[in-house]
Amino acid sequence: MVRGRFEELVARSLDSVEMDARCQFAIGDAALEIEPMRPHGGRYPVDGDGLGVQESLRLFAESIGLSYYTVRTQRWVAAQWPVEFRQAGASYEIHRILGHLENRFEVIKDPPLNERTGKRQWCVDAAKRMVGWKTDTPVTLEERVEAIQEIAGGDEAVATAVATAFLRRPEVAFKAMRDPLARERVNEAQFEQAELLEEDEFEEDYDEAFGDYAGEDEQVDPARIVRGFHRAMEFSDLIAVCQGFIAGATRLVPKLRGWDFTEAQSTTVERQLEKIRATADWIESAVATGKVDLDEQLAELLRGQ
Repeated sequence: MVRGRFEELVARSLDSVEMDARCQFAIGDAALEIEPMRPHGGRYPVDGDGLGVQESLRLFAESIGLSYYTVRTQRWVAAQWPVEFRQAGASYEIHRILGHLENRFEVIKDPPLNERTGKRQWCVDAAKRMVGWKTDTPVTLEERVEAIQEIAGGDEAVATAVATAFLRRPEVAFKAMRDPLARERVNEAQFEQAELLEEDEFEEDYDEAFGDYAGEDEQVDPARIVRGFHRAMEFSDLIAVCQGFIAGATRLVPKLRGWDFTEAQSTTVERQLEKIRATADWIESAVATGKVDLDEQLAELLRGQ
């Protein structure tokens, strides 16, 4: 459509919107005259016929072919906007929305800048934003976040898919981890995932190491069974020690992001890591050779000498 024709249709429609506002205000004024707004509401009878507020408004609505709820809303809007405060150029819908503000008479005179048209004018989203309602088209950061949350709703599967997709973007993950609560939740989730993985790995390691006893003949030597039980318990303890260290590191190391260690702290960590490496070598040697003796040099290291 050519620009000229578009502007022509806009101008013609603005006249229609102005006429529509006058019509709806006229109905609201009539309903307000029939049943004036009272400070505390209630079912007050109309002089002579005994009808209450709701009954007389329903009768009025039926008589003019509108719903009771439409008439009730128009009556309320007319009450919020006395004739002298109604703003020309602002639609009836704008008046209805801004009618919820205490300072509405001042607000409606100062329309925001419409970035699409470059003019200062009211639109429905701007009015809703002013009273704190959800907008039809999210524009601000808060509105877009709220729209995404509303789409996900209470569906954990949808929320998980959305969060996973966003966290796969490095720049998003980096900025998200700057939020302390988000970082804490991720660290907790990593720790829980590590625990589940360790349980699965432990079962696999145990079955691989001792599963051969399950298939042996029932007439096996009882002494061998006892030795096997002891070996299984010792193996379980050894794996538990290793996995405990891994779980602790998995939980704590991510929390160190952004820390500045002093020279003394760095030295202390390096000393402990040296002990961990030496201990890991000792375990590896014991498993490979069966020799479990602790040599003097390692013993002194572990004692901190």
